[in-house]
Amino acid sequence: MSAVPISETEFAQLRDLIRERFGIYYDDTKQFLLQSRLQTRLLKCGIDSFAAYCRFLVVDPRRENEWSELASVLSNNETYFFRERSQLDILANEVVGDALKSGGRLRVWSAACSTGEEPLSLAMTLLESRRIGPAAITIKAGDLSPRALEKAGAGFYRELSFRATPVNMVQKYFRPFDNGFSIKEEVKRMVEFFRINLIDPEAVAAVGVMDAIFCRNVLIYFDKPTQKTVVQNFARVLRPGGYLFLGHAESIMRLTDLYEPVVTDSAIYYRLKMNHAAD
Repeated sequence: MSAVPISETEFAQLRDLIRERFGIYYDDTKQFLLQSRLQTRLLKCGIDSFAAYCRFLVVDPRRENEWSELASVLSNNETYFFRERSQLDILANEVVGDALKSGGRLRVWSAACSTGEEPLSLAMTLLESRRIGPAAITIKAGDLSPRALEKAGAGFYRELSFRATPVNMVQKYFRPFDNGFSIKEEVKRMVEFFRINLIDPEAVAAVGVMDAIFCRNVLIYFDKPTQKTVVQNFARVLRPGGYLFLGHAESIMRLTDLYEPVVTDSAIYYRLKMNHAAD
């Protein structure tokens, strides 16, 4: 079957629908990318034009199921264990230290957890630190993609996910299974997986108060207004002085003054100002 063409008008309409629903933004240079990603969805739905697909997403009674499928198709799931290790060291030292001074409980949220490598890395890092027991740790892990969350819940990973993982950590926290590895139950049970849309303020508020949020390599897929919305949503659930970890190429310096940047020799992260007000 030949590719279904997309006009500039159809692209603009579809792009706006996706941005309004998920916050993901495709600029004019991404027209071919979006067209390519959605070819299979048009085929599955039996739709022969992007104009008809846009109408389907707006008025068809089956549209919610299709939006769920679309969330998985549009999500980028490039991740691996112990990515940006310096930030995990800050979690084990600075964030845990603060938690021990203020009641002894630690609440961490992996806000775009993809297939689970990040929140499981958080759990293993905290277990290795031996500074705070598992019973005092809450790790929540959300993602937009149902397909990614299904993989995360299964806890099965192949070699590519371990490219930054020390061999001794694989041996300690995983068991070989079917040409790959399954995470051990002691780690898996520390993480609560759930679906979330980060531009939905009510969904974010329902996560509850957090000491630290990891949202790495996610903001780059949003335009500036949506980036601002997301970090403001985070500010409403982070405790005063709480930590926000972004990807190394991401910055919120010109988006909001709610956070104070912290620059170390190995990492950059942000702390919610002690006396903040959502702007």
